[in-house]
Amino acid sequence: MDSWHPWRIIGERYPHIIVSNRHRLPRGVRGLWKGNTIWLCKTLTQAERRSTLTHELLHIERGLAAPTHRGREERLVDILASRHLIPLPALLRGLQWTNDDYELAEELWTDVHTVRVRRNNLTAAERTWLADRVEDPYIQ
Repeated sequence: MDSWHPWRIIGERYPHIIVSNRHRLPRGVRGLWKGNTIWLCKTLTQAERRSTLTHELLHIERGLAAPTHRGREERLVDILASRHLIPLPALLRGLQWTNDDYELAEELWTDVHTVRVRRNNLTAAERTWLADRVEDPYIQ
């Protein structure tokens, strides 16, 4: 479907990073990066692990944000992760048969949060491109 594969990226670019999914993380925390470890909550589905690992990888690539910018950084990393995980042609294929975020997430092998972030942060050019190809009231 697409070339983004966070498990491959972690192995190729960050072989020193350990990924653990053996622990239940605090409520509302799906993943956490500290030092040479990424923790993924053990209750996550495979698609949620893929989405969360992508998010944490982008934190590693961007480095730690200043405490005063962490909220903004989280939003930006969410947007960047959604673009890696859901390329525009893949989103189009999904939207050609469903407008439901849950069905899109399943089709795109990601989580609903990532689908919503991607759809809510389309650029004007992306909206136009999609609108020219599919009927979707959320694109207008």
